[in-house]
Formats: sequence, structure tokens, C-alpha cells
Amino acid sequence: MVGMPDTEIHRFAEEHDVDLIVVGSHGRHGFALLLGSTSTGVLHGAQCDVLAVRVGKKGEKSDE
Repeated sequence: MVGMPDTEIHRFAEEHDVDLIVVGSHGRHGFALLLGSTSTGVLHGAQCDVLAVRVGKKGEKSDE
């Protein structure tokens, strides 16, 4: 696939009748910091549910 990641994820999800898209989040505070730009694009353009999952090393705490 070639293109913008969020656009390609939307296209793939529509073509394959996806019910849920799972994206990683940084787990930082505030909505603007919660998701990266790709994750935010996926969230705002998806026709299905989107689940953001905190990613990081096991036992690592987010910046507070």
C-alpha cells in the first residue's frame, strides 16, 4: 500500500468490512497528546469503532 496511513487504513477497513480498528496510543494527558497524528486521523475518519490501546514498555508509566 502507498499513501497516507490513516487513509489506507480507512480504505482497507471499508473494503474488508472491518468492525473494529485497534490503534496504539502514547497514553499522555489531554486528547491532543493522547493519540499520534495517524491515530487521530484513523479515529476521525473511520466508519467503524476505533479502540486506542496504550503502548509502551511493561511497567512503564506515562509522563504525568
